[in-house]
Amino acid sequence: MPISLIRIENFRNLASIEFKPNTSGLNIICGNNGSGKTSFLEAIYYLSHGRSFRSSNSSQLIQRNFDRFSVYSQLLNNDSREIPIGVERQRTGSSKLRMAEREVSSIIEMAQLLPLRVINAHSHMLLESGPAFRRKYLDWGLFYECEDFLTSWRHYERALKQRNRVLKLKRPRNELNIWTEELIKHGLVLDRLRREYINRLNPLILSHIRQLLSIADLDLSYQAGWDESMDFATALDAGFHDEMRLGTTQNGPHRADFDVLIDGISARHVLSRGQQKLLICAMILAQGVSLSEHANKTLIYLIDDLPAELDLVSRQKLVTLLTSQQTQIFITSIESEAICNCVSDQSAVSIDVFHVEHGCASKKRLNL
Repeated sequence: MPISLIRIENFRNLASIEFKPNTSGLNIICGNNGSGKTSFLEAIYYLSHGRSFRSSNSSQLIQRNFDRFSVYSQLLNNDSREIPIGVERQRTGSSKLRMAEREVSSIIEMAQLLPLRVINAHSHMLLESGPAFRRKYLDWGLFYECEDFLTSWRHYERALKQRNRVLKLKRPRNELNIWTEELIKHGLVLDRLRREYINRLNPLILSHIRQLLSIADLDLSYQAGWDESMDFATALDAGFHDEMRLGTTQNGPHRADFDVLIDGISARHVLSRGQQKLLICAMILAQGVSLSEHANKTLIYLIDDLPAELDLVSRQKLVTLLTSQQTQIFITSIESEAICNCVSDQSAVSIDVFHVEHGCASKKRLNL
């Protein structure tokens, strides 16, 4: 659901901001370095995730000399009805979540209404960091597209936790077998869902990356998290003695990974940092298309400092792909012209520009 209104108070250096963004086009957030452009994106992200993409300490997000921050928004559903959602975080650590005029206990309920992805300077970690980042990439898509995913994931995590506890305490094998059966049951579901999702994404990523880079062949190579010359149950049985010695489960979907191969070689070994950024953009754009096709939901894009590491031609290609999805896009830039100049036909794209300065935001007139 697109955001039709956003109100931010005492979030980092944003004192009090309220405005109505463009719900189906480009929202350009411009301003000098340190003005609060990234903080604006961060506040929207917090509304969907209950955490920041820059800091694990939520108290750091509260503006100095204040005891709380709040982010409030109205989302526009398919019937053009506005649904209010909001989050308030106290310096003491307590928080309140509200949705449709009622308090909710879990951020998951709000996240389901507000699918969004961030593209920023840290996006390269998807390729260069550990498997956990790539599993999260897959599981994010499955959370929105597959009704069975969250239940299966929760059951698997519970079985994994209990099985690891039994291993650590060196309990009898019959006690371990109870949780092994649960691990296999839900682990196989997770493995199947991830494989199906990768199969859906592969052609979409290839289509997007071909429009951004001269790449003829690309493939997401999935590794299940165990020796695939045997089935999951056999792999667990074969690794029993090592697991007892180490006190932790060594095989399973919690160790799954995938690699992006270009002509059979890992992309992180053949692409420059700028090219990697374009590849990651293609991967996220593919998720947006898949979300629309399989869940009838639109993805909101939060893009921090689009011009960084990309030349003008690459920026133009990327903006063209973004706007073709006819969804809500927030892009930060020091100068709005750096983004506007990337739109080949400005009359065909809805563009709003907001200027952030001294913790406040104002709408700017766009001169086409």
